[in-house]
Amino acid sequence: MNHFDLQSSLQKIASDFSSDWDIKVHALCNILHSQLWKTYAPNVQGFVHALTEDDITQASYDQYIIKLIEEIQRTKNVHTELRKHLIAYVSLEFGISQSMHQYAGGLGILAGDHVKTAHDTGIPIIGIGLFYAKGSPHQLVNALGIQEDIWVDESRHQMSLIKDEYDHPLTITVDFPEGTAHVQLYKVIIGNNCLILLDTMHEQNDEHPALKEITNALYFGDRSHRLKQEILIGIGGIKALHAIGADVSFLHINEGHCAFAMTEWILRRMNELNMSFDDAVSVLSTRILFTTHTPVDAGNEVFSRTLIIHECKHHIRALGLTEDQFMELGYSSSLSNKEFSMSAMAIKLAGSTNAVSQLHGSIARTMWQHLDDQGKKKGSSIISVTNGIHTPTWIGPSIAALLDEQIGNSWRTSPHDPTSWYGVKEIAHTLIESAHSIQKQSMIDYLKRRITQQYWNETSTKEAFYIGYARRFALYKRPLLLLNNGERLRSIIKHSQIPIRILLAGKAHPDDVAAKDLIAKVHELIALYELQDSIFFVEDYDIELARAMVQGCDLWLNTPQRPMEASGTSGMKAAVNGCLHCSILDGWWDEGYGEQRGFKIQHVEDIANETLKDQREADSLYSTLEQTIIPLFAGSISYHGLSWSDMMLHSIAELGPQFSAARMMHEYQYQLYQSRINQ
Repeated sequence: MNHFDLQSSLQKIASDFSSDWDIKVHALCNILHSQLWKTYAPNVQGFVHALTEDDITQASYDQYIIKLIEEIQRTKNVHTELRKHLIAYVSLEFGISQSMHQYAGGLGILAGDHVKTAHDTGIPIIGIGLFYAKGSPHQLVNALGIQEDIWVDESRHQMSLIKDEYDHPLTITVDFPEGTAHVQLYKVIIGNNCLILLDTMHEQNDEHPALKEITNALYFGDRSHRLKQEILIGIGGIKALHAIGADVSFLHINEGHCAFAMTEWILRRMNELNMSFDDAVSVLSTRILFTTHTPVDAGNEVFSRTLIIHECKHHIRALGLTEDQFMELGYSSSLSNKEFSMSAMAIKLAGSTNAVSQLHGSIARTMWQHLDDQGKKKGSSIISVTNGIHTPTWIGPSIAALLDEQIGNSWRTSPHDPTSWYGVKEIAHTLIESAHSIQKQSMIDYLKRRITQQYWNETSTKEAFYIGYARRFALYKRPLLLLNNGERLRSIIKHSQIPIRILLAGKAHPDDVAAKDLIAKVHELIALYELQDSIFFVEDYDIELARAMVQGCDLWLNTPQRPMEASGTSGMKAAVNGCLHCSILDGWWDEGYGEQRGFKIQHVEDIANETLKDQREADSLYSTLEQTIIPLFAGSISYHGLSWSDMMLHSIAELGPQFSAARMMHEYQYQLYQSRINQ
């Protein structure tokens, strides 16, 4: 294999994002350049890009490397042809990799894990999203805790421009009041599946700046701009699927932002079979699934009648509906008749709607039961499919290697199967402690490159007890609960028998002024109680930082207002790394909690005063830290007869299969996708 062929082969392997969790590819990278791989792992694309000409030339003479590359190319068997009976999964954001900043938070990370796990489990999914030229904002936080949003141009080198038979960029068009937007399509390979991203930022739209800028950035701009994005991903997404010849049998809408994909799919059936809108809905609805992610009103997109009628006028006319009939689709009795709810429309049109945890399902059924109409229990029949994580993405390398050695690698291929994790609880304490210690040191070393506070380099030590709190900053997530009584927290930290380090991370939505104020308040309280040598805010929370923290921390903290956390997944990622979870029993932890694998913060039910409730729940957190968690970690006490290492093993063995995305995908496949397709 000559230099050019080897370089081309490596680039092809790297262009497939499933390489990021392929252990054969990781072995190849380690052989090619072990030191460089330590810097980039698991980002194969970045690693290959960083190889020098000399590295590639040297490798081209190594027969073992050449054979390994050929074997990888054979086993990957990436399908170039679209498979039949595809499930179209439409989401406004996708968190696939650190190298693609096309996500803002948990919704996008969940979408990324969804399509990655679909590849692992053999489910034929095609993802539909937008390509944001500037991605979502990076975060800078000054010494006063003021968040500044920084937008950075995104690279297109990890995607391929889809072309027509004449080798020209394949484009679709979507009509808006200002004119017609021309949309280019990019393809992202994820093993046997792919992700199609729509892009308006090109010269064909130069005459209409408002249309060209539709895909400029994620969650940026006024309400008109936001609605244009939602029209584009919905209407444009279905048009894109048709343009590439995708044989779509099922439509899965991830949150209400993408609900126009439903009406466009219905419109296509109306035109194909000369059907009315109502008849097409009755035929297609069983093949439409809507996933709602939030019990928070602010998380459910609402637009004014004026804006909806203006921006959607072409679509309304094509559907053959009057303005009032179209507005009725988005009507919710919790709103005025001059407002349009994207979630309400999605629930009404979908054959099934699911919440993302058991508790969230209960809340959602109550929240949306007013949509029950004419014998159709659209709101009160909402089911639950609890979220899960893509285990190979989030588990740390040392613990993964330990599991391979001690119990085999079936946990990689069948992470949803509890039998794949048999033997974990019998792993020697010294081995799990050593594996975790290596990951903790890796986290510390990584954070030395990211934390600018002077105390970090002075006080970071592997012997300390590391508490992680990292998630989107929002009022209902209560990031201030830990600092509710600063004097007591200071006393716990200063009198602890072991050093305590608390790592905080998270971004506020660019438009969420209250959440930005929370970040500033955190910094203010840290300074007020002189905790700068113990509590550290790590700016610009992203996939890379999340991986480091869930793999290296000892305890993962979550403090939401029950029942406002629909699911949450960061704690699942920590749990599979033996990082014990401590939380209010909300979201996934309401299902996952057990005394042998984590801790709970006592929830107060009978107090209406939110300030007093926060105080009581903070007191529960402090008492649990002081009387149980810290002495247990230090080895001074046991907890229900278990040591800290016992609980780490219980956490991995029991929560690993229960909250894997493979379990989630099997539920979607056999309860919803396949059963509906076969109807």
